[in-house]
Amino acid sequence: MCIVSPTLRSRLSHGFTLVELLVVIAIVGILIGLLLPNLAAVQATAKAATSLSYLQGFGKGFIDHATLDAGGHFTSGAFDHYRDGDIRTQGWVADLINAKYANPGKCLDPLSRGKISEETAFYTGALDGFGKLNPLRWDSATKADGDAVDLTEEDDLCGFDYFGSDQTLWQDGFNTNFCATWHLVRGDNNIVSGDPYAVDASPDADGGDPEMCPLDGDGPLSTSHLADPTSLTSADKIALLGTAQVGNHDHDHGEDHGGGHGHSEDDVIIDSAKAQAINEFIDPSGRVRPARVGDALVEGMTDGPTATIATGLETPWGDGDGDRKIHTLADIAPIHKSKRSLVNESDDGKLFRLVGGSSPILFADGHVARVFDTGGYAGRRGDGWLGPHQESPGAHEDEAGHEFVLNSSALDEIRDQIWLGRIRAVLAPAGGSSE
Repeated sequence: MCIVSPTLRSRLSHGFTLVELLVVIAIVGILIGLLLPNLAAVQATAKAATSLSYLQGFGKGFIDHATLDAGGHFTSGAFDHYRDGDIRTQGWVADLINAKYANPGKCLDPLSRGKISEETAFYTGALDGFGKLNPLRWDSATKADGDAVDLTEEDDLCGFDYFGSDQTLWQDGFNTNFCATWHLVRGDNNIVSGDPYAVDASPDADGGDPEMCPLDGDGPLSTSHLADPTSLTSADKIALLGTAQVGNHDHDHGEDHGGGHGHSEDDVIIDSAKAQAINEFIDPSGRVRPARVGDALVEGMTDGPTATIATGLETPWGDGDGDRKIHTLADIAPIHKSKRSLVNESDDGKLFRLVGGSSPILFADGHVARVFDTGGYAGRRGDGWLGPHQESPGAHEDEAGHEFVLNSSALDEIRDQIWLGRIRAVLAPAGGSSE
């Protein structure tokens, strides 16, 4: 027979005391406080791994595309409706979707605050794309009703007039928040008038097409680029895709909102009008509403060789002489595990960017690696860009400091990982090269 003491009997009948409950609650609170930061870190790591996995899938698709393409091209071009043509048939997103290699619209970088590409805003009619309209890609296009497009009418090139009311572009995956490099979608820039750094270098006498259009390069990255005996680098150094920065709608003015390089909030932040245009195009019934007011649009491709090497700096792409240009990666965002930090103060006020993080980058040999933001502007530990950076972050277009440069600190970030020069040497009459 078990005998229960009066003290224990009293405790069993009355339960825990208030003090005991408070102690238990305090201990649980401390444990939760210790576990939450670790849980957030674990979640961030898992999301970063997801980004790497998506890019690896894209890379396999590009390599398969090059194997089947007559010219050995990794892709047919940029995800750029106005410059490259109908996004249902042209560009790397269409290539992956149509061949069922991958679905970019369903494989978004989960750590990016921008889930919708500027190009999605263009083809839905939420943004005006006339400034970059390439007539060479639209000369014989027809609308959904079979009539020829009128290149002076914005609605003829986008939205329901062009695609029809029964389109399923969003559902099919025609969207991305990864940014393509110039090397992937344009190759090496063309050279005219002896200028090896010209970006708008269409061979036509009148300029041919607008800036950054297909004729400004010698074709998307191809196996011939890599097999050329004048090739200056190897596939494992040629970057193809990375997490996209907040866009700038091809303008660089106003406040910097944590992405590109001094841009207009009106262009890159979704307001009610843009959200309505995007959402109504995606689903007129109103059931699907991916565009939200206040969200950011993200860039589609990098700008090509527009960054200047600091004078006197020795690099793999030649020594800085004040004119030598290399590719900028400004539209790829190293936001994984980044922190908000003050990077500059000017008449416009304090400028904050996400710095010190990394971006998953897909390379031409199919491997994916994290490239870290460890230096750059003013030699700081992280400036929010990989490699070249603005001389004065947040500077408006046409103001001093708006241009991108490469200094020694920025060079150290990407020296052994990413190739920023031409892929193939510039042939010279004497049989040498000018690279």
